[in-house]
Amino acid sequence: MTQKKSAAPLPEGAVKGSIRDNLEVVCFAIILILFFKTFVGQQFVIPTASMRNTCMIGDHLLADKFIYAVPQWDWEAKLFPMRPVERGDIIVFRYPMNRSNDFVKRCVALPGDTIQMKHKRLYVNGKLITGAFEHHFGDIPEKGPLAGPWPLSRDAGPAQVLPPNWSAPIDWPYSRPEIQDMDQQGMDPLPGGFRDDLGPVKVPDGFIMAMGDNRDNSSDSRFWGFLPMDHLRGRPFIVWWSYREGGSDDQDARPKNGPGDVLRDFFDGARHFFSWTRWERTGTIPR
Repeated sequence: MTQKKSAAPLPEGAVKGSIRDNLEVVCFAIILILFFKTFVGQQFVIPTASMRNTCMIGDHLLADKFIYAVPQWDWEAKLFPMRPVERGDIIVFRYPMNRSNDFVKRCVALPGDTIQMKHKRLYVNGKLITGAFEHHFGDIPEKGPLAGPWPLSRDAGPAQVLPPNWSAPIDWPYSRPEIQDMDQQGMDPLPGGFRDDLGPVKVPDGFIMAMGDNRDNSSDSRFWGFLPMDHLRGRPFIVWWSYREGGSDDQDARPKNGPGDVLRDFFDGARHFFSWTRWERTGTIPR
């Protein structure tokens, strides 16, 4: 009759208790999440209507943070999906006037491009840029933002009324190099006199022009200047969940000013998950 061999005793201190075992798993998970968030991808939520209808209020986006990284070696560019920002890209970036906030807009012009806003129309290097992504209120604002394209033959609605003796193309300060070199942290955007008429101005090296698709309702480069390219954080590649804040397409997301606001939004999301979720947008790719 054979006897079972007993396992050799482990040295003192090698036996892990359940608490230590669970803590190691939790720490590893936290490190993995932080690595993914820092270098791979991150979630962003659309709080306002500045990109409507490309991105709706309450869209939860997953952004690729690799794509705009600058490769140090050739093998990096071949191994990872890296490339420079392109015209038409939807971008996530740090807001120059409050870099703790992230904005989502569209890149409309690159370094060296000449841009001009003329009666609500965007021109890049002398060419009218429009498409289905561009939204205006048109001649009937009650209908809400209407999709493009917006050729000159289509009424995009009345242009903004400028103050007397205001000359927007000349007075836009962000065309001056000394203003471009300033640290804008903590500053306020300019009044809205540049929304519909601006330029022509040339995008300087190291900057791009960022604008919201909802052209009549977007705080973008027209009001706070060119975007430094080192502020880019990534490019959204999927809407993994789309949720109507307050059950409405037009209600801005409520700011979260503490644990109470986080809990409130959590319970609202659980209670209205099925009725306020935009099922037709969930899983789509923003373009």
